[in-house]
Amino acid sequence: MEVAGDPDDFIPVFNRLDKKGATYKKIQGVIKDLKNDRIVGIRIKLKQVPPYYIQKHDVNAVFKVDLPSAWRLIYSILVIHDEKKALLMELFDHNSYDKRFGYK
Repeated sequence: MEVAGDPDDFIPVFNRLDKKGATYKKIQGVIKDLKNDRIVGIRIKLKQVPPYYIQKHDVNAVFKVDLPSAWRLIYSILVIHDEKKALLMELFDHNSYDKRFGYK
């Protein structure tokens, strides 16, 4: 499936990562798996999905991948013109993740 990153919440953070670091390498593995139609991570219950993602991307299936150093990758699978596409929505550290999801 095709994989794309959100230009506001994913791409800038991803581009700042150390290209030799464990987090970057793990994300590259996630992208490879998604391109091969393998779902990775855990699906977040819809009632736990922050309204931010629903409003911005009109999603109803959201997944979380735990990354090294307690970072998180949030993505969704969309169907556009009968084709599945993975949208990497957000990449952040654990504290930012907690804030986005209302845990702290």
